Amino acid sequence: METDPLSDALHGFSATGPEYSTDGLSNHGPMVVEVLDQLGRPDAIENWMAGYRSRLDPAPPPAQKPLGEGEWPHALGENATYPEWLMLFETEMADRPVAAVVGEWVPRLLPGAVGAATHGLIRTAHGLRALHKSDTPPRRLEVATGLAYWASQYQELPGPPLLIGHQDVPAALADLPYLPEETPEEGNISARVAHVADISDEFEQAVASLGHSGDAVSLIDALALGGARAYLRNADGGHVVALIHSITAPLALELVLPWLAPEDRDAALGYAWQAVASIHVAYDIHRQGVPESDDALPSREALIELALESGDAHALKVTEAALRSFDRTGASDLLRVAADAVRRLSD
Repeated sequence: METDPLSDALHGFSATGPEYSTDGLSNHGPMVVEVLDQLGRPDAIENWMAGYRSRLDPAPPPAQKPLGEGEWPHALGENATYPEWLMLFETEMADRPVAAVVGEWVPRLLPGAVGAATHGLIRTAHGLRALHKSDTPPRRLEVATGLAYWASQYQELPGPPLLIGHQDVPAALADLPYLPEETPEEGNISARVAHVADISDEFEQAVASLGHSGDAVSLIDALALGGARAYLRNADGGHVVALIHSITAPLALELVLPWLAPEDRDAALGYAWQAVASIHVAYDIHRQGVPESDDALPSREALIELALESGDAHALKVTEAALRSFDRTGASDLLRVAADAVRRLSD
């Protein structure tokens, strides 16, 4: 009898909440087990899940009713409405094709993509990739859960990102403004990024400087490489996990784009760029050059094994994302980040 370790794991994680601890940390479990499956290591799912699940909180009680048509706009970004959002998306996906639900709702949610440090977008993306490979009830529920988490953590940034400028990605990243020196460090990524509102005019103008006329994946890869180089410049100063999201967020959009109507994809790219730009503003302090390294890069297989040995959720996720982009671009800085993150997050 054929087994399905990923669906089994997603079923188990469905009993856990989207966040855990008093710090509101995102539940990475469903994303990581999907990554393990994608990396060809479904055999590692059960043991990894056993070590991770004990830290998680139980899922909140189910809602009495889903959000209505006139209610959902006011529930965006309201953490307490997660159960109502989940019931809404479960109902929608029971009544309509998943592609129709995703195609309608993702464009509504993309302006708030930076919420929960982009984890709503990322979790939805991993769920969609899993569902594309095999349509099972746990995988459908995971897509609904990702969308519900995204909606309840929705967080907008200043200005509409229109991609009508003349700069390429490296130039646009280098010209992003900095947060004022008096900006507090804050305890989480979302709170730090929220201070972009303190420089809203400068941020909006800088985001508008990026132009794009090529294919979508090339822009996504350029954003990921820009994030990788920001990581390499700044990781010694801390905020390793925050910088990782400047890589994994745009590469998550890659997994979502095929589910969107062609006319919605440019706007999606714009909002992904805006979210990534806000992370750079908050954490990319040193913006010139990339430190050189004489260290030999591990092979693909060795890198995956090192990430597995670390057991760290972010190390595993950035390893898969970096390998995916590297396979297209050959940009070794992506693999340097994955190897470095595995080392740092194993300590």
